[in-house]
Amino acid sequence: MTKEQLLEKARLLPPTPGVYIMRNTAGKVIYVGKSKALCNRVSSYFAQTHTGKTARMVASVHDFEVYHTATELEALLLENSFIKQYMPRYNIKLKDSSGYPYLKITDEEYPRLTTVYKREDDRSRYFGPFSSYVVARNIADTARRTFGIPTCNRVFPRDIGKSRPCLNAQIGLCVAPCSGKVTAQEYKEVFANASRFLGGEYTFLIKELTEKMNTAAEDMYYERAAKYRDQINAVKKLGDKQHIVGAPDFDGDFIGVYRDDLGSAVNLFFVRRGAVADRECLYFGADEILDSGTLVSLLQRLYTLRGYIPADIYTAFEVEKEDIDLFEAWAKDFTGLKTVFHVTRRGDKKILAEMASTNAKELLLHKRKSEEKDVGVLANLASFLCLETVPERIEAYDISNSGEEYTTAGMTVVIKGRFAKKQYRTFNIREHAQNDYGATEEALSRRFSHTEWELPDLILMDGGVQHVAVAKRVLAEKGLSYIPVFGMIKDEHHKTRSLTDGVNEIGLTTRQDLFVFIYRIQEEVHRFSLDRMDKKRRKSVSTSSLTAIKGVGEKTAAAILGHFGSFKAVKQATKEELLKVKGLSEKTADSIISYFEGDKK
Repeated sequence: MTKEQLLEKARLLPPTPGVYIMRNTAGKVIYVGKSKALCNRVSSYFAQTHTGKTARMVASVHDFEVYHTATELEALLLENSFIKQYMPRYNIKLKDSSGYPYLKITDEEYPRLTTVYKREDDRSRYFGPFSSYVVARNIADTARRTFGIPTCNRVFPRDIGKSRPCLNAQIGLCVAPCSGKVTAQEYKEVFANASRFLGGEYTFLIKELTEKMNTAAEDMYYERAAKYRDQINAVKKLGDKQHIVGAPDFDGDFIGVYRDDLGSAVNLFFVRRGAVADRECLYFGADEILDSGTLVSLLQRLYTLRGYIPADIYTAFEVEKEDIDLFEAWAKDFTGLKTVFHVTRRGDKKILAEMASTNAKELLLHKRKSEEKDVGVLANLASFLCLETVPERIEAYDISNSGEEYTTAGMTVVIKGRFAKKQYRTFNIREHAQNDYGATEEALSRRFSHTEWELPDLILMDGGVQHVAVAKRVLAEKGLSYIPVFGMIKDEHHKTRSLTDGVNEIGLTTRQDLFVFIYRIQEEVHRFSLDRMDKKRRKSVSTSSLTAIKGVGEKTAAAILGHFGSFKAVKQATKEELLKVKGLSEKTADSIISYFEGDKK
């Protein structure tokens, strides 16, 4: 459709809430948006002159469709559902939707400190969410070292007195409840201090620990006083690292935004008890449109993943009143509590919001500098292979097998020149295990049936002309023949020699930068595919070994291995531990114990 036809179609829409979906000439969804008045919003794309990313998006629109909703809040939720489903090119996206970790102290006689990804309605205490598992783990490790929380898998009080304390207890890193010398009340006190520590109550905790240190010293319990002293120093050290920005009872999030022609960044400061406890920076590409409405949609998805929204959110970015009202309505519906979204104009809150924006800019510029070398290689590769675009996302495939029984296809992903290991995938070959080309076809057919996955700009096959032909046939069947495919050919020493497009062989020996880059990709996909195939084989062997035990079938063997994680752990398990496997009878547990006791004789 022409721009005039699109405008005419848009003007026929009603001025009611809803979601609009823009498609290009190939029918692919390139942008999803929401509006409280569809007619006005959609018409504005084709009636006005735009610049930058919006102009590129509008120029690519061939048609659009709309979904009508009863309220603008319903439109927000539907919009985010479509963005997650289609991953449109011009929408800002959260590519990692695995959720955010919390630290959890359980409500038990002998509490435990664990990392979880979901808050439950129980009596446990939760801290977070944190921006990543690494941040949560480091904070948990600090708490464990400071207060002597066990790091072992022993269960208390069940395992008290069953074995000698470990090395951590001997060097003072664990209070050693396994020794039987620590009462349940004393152990709970350890976790009470850890709770204050994790909650940022540094001043109160230091005061309490100081009183206990002085009392212990007066009573001549010098070793105990020394432990309190070390805990005080550890708490002070962490407290000094925190950037104090408000009163001790202040909680709030500060949203900083930076945009230029090459992309954008959203930086978040999470302030808890007056200190910047954590931060997260999200980066977006040159085509992803970031404005008032898309920022609010992004925050809705982000806070849904985090599972927690503070009472106050601040930003210096100009967010429109209707978008603020929409976010606040959604937040109240999500948590049942009131959240106020502030656009700061003056004072300390504005300074911190601007600091968040400055950090967004500096982090994005630093990220670009670190990627310049990798992007340069990609540009060189695009020129060398005569590609239409620089391949920001490259997918590589390899088939590994062990005899006729275990065949696995590995898919590795390179994004902007760097391996994106979270996006690696494995395909267990079911129908063509004995045919390398059939296995390739099966793997690619299954991969490109996942329409929700982001499409690659370039595909590299660990193989030659026939592998490329198979890949091109699958892509053509899926309507994706525009994605370029090359095979990575090895020499007699199994080193990368050249690339092939299925007809021509392109040597790499004269281009050292491209040779090294392709070689790394080929080695990585081969390593990954072989590793997954080997794990599948070993798991199958372990399952087969368990099925040799009377009363253990394949399903039971799989359940046992799934519970313990390894064959070695099953061999070392006690009867009580075996009975924790769902559906395992006491008779079968006895058979397993007897079977492995025979191995030990």
